[in-house]
Amino acid sequence: MGFDISCNSNMAVYWGQNSGASGSLPYQKPLGAYCDDDNVDIILLSFLYILKGKGGYPVLNFANICDYTKNSSVPVFPDTELMHCSDMGVDIKRCQEKGKIVLLSIGGATAQLNSDAETFSKQVWDLFMEGNSTYRPFDDAIIDGVDLDFEQQSQMDIIQFANNMNQLFKTSSRKYYLTAAPQCPYPDANLGNLLSQSHVDMAFIQFYNSGWCDNSKYGLPHWPESMNYYMWDAAWHNSSFANSDIRLYVGSTAGSGAGNPSSYVSPDFFANELQGLQKDYPDSFGGAMTWDMSWAYGQTPNYAASAKQAMMAGSKCSSSR
Repeated sequence: MGFDISCNSNMAVYWGQNSGASGSLPYQKPLGAYCDDDNVDIILLSFLYILKGKGGYPVLNFANICDYTKNSSVPVFPDTELMHCSDMGVDIKRCQEKGKIVLLSIGGATAQLNSDAETFSKQVWDLFMEGNSTYRPFDDAIIDGVDLDFEQQSQMDIIQFANNMNQLFKTSSRKYYLTAAPQCPYPDANLGNLLSQSHVDMAFIQFYNSGWCDNSKYGLPHWPESMNYYMWDAAWHNSSFANSDIRLYVGSTAGSGAGNPSSYVSPDFFANELQGLQKDYPDSFGGAMTWDMSWAYGQTPNYAASAKQAMMAGSKCSSSR
């Protein structure tokens, strides 16, 4: 079927950091290996983790697939640390042809958020979208938008960056998306102001690594410990977000070693949780997110497939929501 933002059964998966290798799972495969799987609608390339590196250009890291620090054969553009990942460009276009959207995730736990909004927004547009640059990490491939996974305070004005990107998006006939990955305590310390002041299309809420509001607390009475999607839904209904129709996604780790083990829930638990939230919060619910591809695909059952199939049982799109 392909990605449709109006549907309540979209599955988003982060790819790029090969985190399953730390759990002795098989290494992540090249991006193109996942294009044919209809269980995934959104692929988040993780990460662009340094906003301003050598020569003033950002720095990417995609672990075993494209990382010049570990593989000297990976080309780097002159006088920068910006990698030229041509194979990924081919795979991005292939996944898009299969109906998926591919977003570039900016940030991560070790990010250096050290640029200025004006410079960085123009660079992202020129390097990865429809702008002009002699340096194109993915060649002529054009990503479908950016995801902001800021897990610390940013030196860059994130609201100005988001507003700049949204203005650039409006100059094109192509549809672009701006997304964010807040942690579950509401409002999020690092992205709360962004969500309330800038247009964000989707929020991939991390209901993990936070303790009291994690997925593992689903089904418990409200406060002091409860999986707190109800808080996010209340904010949606109270018009607390700049985009009144933002889609909220339930994020989970795809393995016990993909985050804090106490946050992890089994595929069956997560499937049941998603079906319950999808039914109870029909206005705001957009789907599920999981970290990450290597964990989801390195185990049986496939975590992403299990979640997607659970949501499909109650799938509705704009005409029927």
